[in-house]
Amino acid sequence: MRTLVILLASLVLAVPAMDAAADDRTVTVDGHAELRTEPDRATLRLGVESRADDVETARKTVSGIVDRFLAMTRDMSIPDQRVSTASAIVRPDYDWNPQTRERRLLGYVVSRQLEVEIHDLEKLGRLTESALKLGINQVNPPTLDTSRRAALERQALAEAARDAKSRAVALAEALGAGLGDVRTLQASSAFRPPVPLARGMLAAEADAGGETYQPGEITISGSVSATFDLVLP
Repeated sequence: MRTLVILLASLVLAVPAMDAAADDRTVTVDGHAELRTEPDRATLRLGVESRADDVETARKTVSGIVDRFLAMTRDMSIPDQRVSTASAIVRPDYDWNPQTRERRLLGYVVSRQLEVEIHDLEKLGRLTESALKLGINQVNPPTLDTSRRAALERQALAEAARDAKSRAVALAEALGAGLGDVRTLQASSAFRPPVPLARGMLAAEADAGGETYQPGEITISGSVSATFDLVLP
């Protein structure tokens, strides 16, 4: 009788262990999706710097260029709220003599940074060229974006999730099992803007030295890592 009791106890204790093993039957897969779209807006960062014997002369030169630039953006129907300017930065300009180990004051440098958000890419080339003619001497490559960025990121993540599920289904069927619920899910998205290439405009505009931009395409990708339960028949 004592032997029978011990055997029954062993069977009862073995059941939870079998359930725990069943809970560990999972499959982990990665899903990926990539979307491409043309940009419809750009951010252009520019700067102007002037050197002079005294601060006031350099400051007036910079202020005059900035004022003419702001007037130009208004003439191009770019709203003021899409144009921002930073305060002027002043620094002394020295020349170092390594023989005497002394420095000599040459003058002063005044600089200001500007940023323009452009919602009409047809204006990008004209704005850049006009800024250089006004005396802007620092122009960074424009950063391109799309007004549909948030919606496209959500779409890329949804397609990546469907890709992950289809991979999990294929693996489960190959193993003769069914696919259960999602246990864990990790997702991320990436945004890769193009680097626009300047190109000469055609016909009369090319003769005038004008430039426009070949913007390229924006790439938005979504990645998902998911763990599913495997359901045995």
